[in-house]
Amino acid sequence: MQIPFYYDYACPWAYLGSCRVEAYFRDLGVEIDFRPVILAKLKEPSAGKGPELGERKKRNYRADLVHWAEMVGAELSPDATKFMKTDPRLLLRAALVAQDEGRFREFHYPAYRARWAEPRDISQPELVRSLLQAAGLDADAALERARSDDVGQRLQRDTQEAIERGVFGVPTMFVGDEMFWGNDRFELVRYYLQKTAGAG
Repeated sequence: MQIPFYYDYACPWAYLGSCRVEAYFRDLGVEIDFRPVILAKLKEPSAGKGPELGERKKRNYRADLVHWAEMVGAELSPDATKFMKTDPRLLLRAALVAQDEGRFREFHYPAYRARWAEPRDISQPELVRSLLQAAGLDADAALERARSDDVGQRLQRDTQEAIERGVFGVPTMFVGDEMFWGNDRFELVRYYLQKTAGAG
C-alpha cells in the first residue's frame, strides 16, 4: 500500500514526521509518497488570524519540539527560529525535480537538515544548487528546471489539489479517504492501515 505524506520544508513538525515516517510504517509494507505543498497557501481564508500565544504556551511549544526531536532522534537547532519567514518554494520545486530524477531521498533528507538542523537560509539558490549536486544531480540543469514556470505551476497545482482534498496543514497523511494531520497522528494512521488490511 502507498500513502501520501504532504509536507513543506517550512514546518518543523513535518520535519520531525519526515524523519520517522518511513521507518514507522515499514513493517506494514507501506510505501510513503512524499508530496511537497506550499504551507502558506493551505490556510483557509475563513480561518482568520490565530490567537497570540502566551509565554507559558510558547515555552511549552518550544519544549514540545525539543522533546519530539529527542524521541525520534532528529537534530533540531535552537537557531532554526532565525529563518521562520524564509521562503521554501524553490526548495520545494527542487524536491519535485529530484523526485522526477529518482534522487528524492538523497535530496529530501539533507534539505530538511539544512533547514532545521544546521540551519541555513533555504531560499538561497546557491544552497539549493549544492543540495541538488550532493544528491547526485546535474546541479545547474536541475536548478534551472526547478526555477522554471512548468515546475512552479506544478507545485501550485499540487497544493491546490491538496486543498481540494481537505488538507489545511502539514504533515498530513491519508488512508483511503481518512485524513490525518500532525506528527502525532501516526498511531491513528497505523490503526487505519491495519484496519484496511484486515478488511481486505
